[in-house]
Amino acid sequence: MPGIVRNVVARAFKSAELPPALRERVLSRQKEGNIQRLEKLAKSLQPGEYHIELQAESELVKCFYPTKFARVELPNGKNYSNKQLEMLGENLLLLNMNKTFLNLFKRSEQDISGFDFNFAAKMDHMSSWKKDSPELIRRFLRNKKLTNLARLPAPSNRIPERIQHGFDRKAFSAVIGYISVTNELTIVSKFLREKITNPIARAILLR
Repeated sequence: MPGIVRNVVARAFKSAELPPALRERVLSRQKEGNIQRLEKLAKSLQPGEYHIELQAESELVKCFYPTKFARVELPNGKNYSNKQLEMLGENLLLLNMNKTFLNLFKRSEQDISGFDFNFAAKMDHMSSWKKDSPELIRRFLRNKKLTNLARLPAPSNRIPERIQHGFDRKAFSAVIGYISVTNELTIVSKFLREKITNPIARAILLR
């Protein structure tokens, strides 16, 4: 019996943690602005150069709502929550950033198979923001003018810039997650490397 009670309490606690559901009427009302966000992403990152398609735009725009819960339907019939896509995209971005850093710095005797697994130590002299992956992504989004991606439940003039930027990063990660599950992963990896992580690495070296 105590085990059953614990399970019931755990389920109730988990349910209480779920954010409010994204309503269809919200998507309908904000359709034009969401299309503009997709156009801004396509213009800035040019995924078409890699034959990456922003498929099922009516589902993809659900990634712009990090404070809401949405079930995102994929063209192949599968579905993920927008939070799952956010976590997937964030991990892919971090993985590709680490791969870029492995090749970034001067080779040393400690390298293994040509990879610099000691790259973190070589970054000790750098400014703190250059070693902060979320901050690097935030700056990348700002430089690419990919700000205000996230739809938040408050007027934009009442949202502190720092808060907006944090949620923009979450929305961007969810978009990357969506792209990764609707396109060939090897192509997506090349796209992430050439359009996102390599430019981030260049920014680190030039500043």
